[in-house]
Amino acid sequence: MMEDSVRQSRRRTRYVFALAFTAAVGGFLFGYDLSLIGAANIFLKAQFHLDAETLGFTTASAALGCVFGPFLGGWLCDALGRERTMIVAALLLAAGAMMTALAGSIVLFNTFRILGGVGVGLCSVASPMYITEMAPHKMRGKLGIMYQLAIVVGSTVAPLIAYVLVRIFPDAVSWRWMFASQMVVVVLFAALLFLLPPSPRWLAQKGRFEEASRVLRRIHGEAEASGELREIKEAIEEETGGFAELWQRGIRYALLIGFLLAFFNNWTGWSAMGGYIPMLFEMAGVQQQTVAILQFSFTYLAMALMTVASMWLIDRVGRRPLWIFASIFMAGITAATGLVFHLHVHGWPVLLVIVLCTVPHGLALGGLPWLMMSELFPNRIRAKAVAVTTTFLWLVIYACAQLFPMLLDWSKRSIGSPGGAFWLFTLVCLCSALFGWKMMPETKARTLEDIGRSWHGH
Repeated sequence: MMEDSVRQSRRRTRYVFALAFTAAVGGFLFGYDLSLIGAANIFLKAQFHLDAETLGFTTASAALGCVFGPFLGGWLCDALGRERTMIVAALLLAAGAMMTALAGSIVLFNTFRILGGVGVGLCSVASPMYITEMAPHKMRGKLGIMYQLAIVVGSTVAPLIAYVLVRIFPDAVSWRWMFASQMVVVVLFAALLFLLPPSPRWLAQKGRFEEASRVLRRIHGEAEASGELREIKEAIEEETGGFAELWQRGIRYALLIGFLLAFFNNWTGWSAMGGYIPMLFEMAGVQQQTVAILQFSFTYLAMALMTVASMWLIDRVGRRPLWIFASIFMAGITAATGLVFHLHVHGWPVLLVIVLCTVPHGLALGGLPWLMMSELFPNRIRAKAVAVTTTFLWLVIYACAQLFPMLLDWSKRSIGSPGGAFWLFTLVCLCSALFGWKMMPETKARTLEDIGRSWHGH
């Protein structure tokens, strides 16, 4: 009897893992798509004669499309369900990938990057929300961080593929093959999505309680499923689900937490510099473009290892301690990175400090916002609230990608080196640590319904 119970528990765990893995492929495409531009912009800059401002827009254009994705995603997630929203995202990603690869001008290139970015934006709402709603609360952190791990793996694979393509094809066409290569994963993603069941919380919102119960039984087993469904029903009855609820006193505070998570996710350093790593290596004396791209991939490999460590730590240590530690760590590393660039140091120290920047981002600053933005809000308004906070996150991502080259130019004019841009990140990291200490809630081992009710006291 005990062996049967253990076997069933393992089977349910494997099932939930498979669901989370499939949804996380959206994160892989997110990382792959946005990382490709870091490898390609060296060639785009030369081919289309881009200045700093135009290069910034080209690098950020997909993120601009991602800003619009959550607006559409919030409505689609409520109307069609989380998994069907990801199917729509896959179609947009496919169209964006092929048309970007065929673009004959920088205007057309940016236009189709924006279209693909809408698909990434849809995934950034639907994928983490689906994982969060399907995961048992005791392993929600681990499975939620899987989305960030998928982003990092996609970001790691993209420059490796780019390196191979640069070695095979001439510079004038290698970047086209980079963007076309996304189609392999997009087709696989779309096929897998048709196998996913709807989220039980979405089903319950639609009054389809029997279907919700069947999904919950596959996830939790018979005993826990009935209690989980009862708690979901009670939470739904307490909520109105309209946009007006987002501006109620407690939910306003939850939104503020979501906005700050989104801001610190990007302005603590790595997200801003991530699209320009090969250029930073060139500034530090790396002469060959292929070597710069290969080192770019190595930095993301280091982050992938840190993200795996985060999956192990997140449900043991908790969200707040990991965030505070990572913020303080990143403050020290960005200060050291600024010093290395200010002193015009070349060679391995540059690679070392940039790789070290991946450690705190991989541990907490990169993944926790995606996880917690889907944890914070009550069930009936989750899609709307996540759409709002994710839209803000993409606005911040766009601003980072657009402004980072300008910050580097400003720093060079002001102090004679790029170091000032990294010291600005140091100040933001200290603010991030203060946020974690004073404001950030702990959501470890709590049900989504318990977290949603907790805002009534704020």
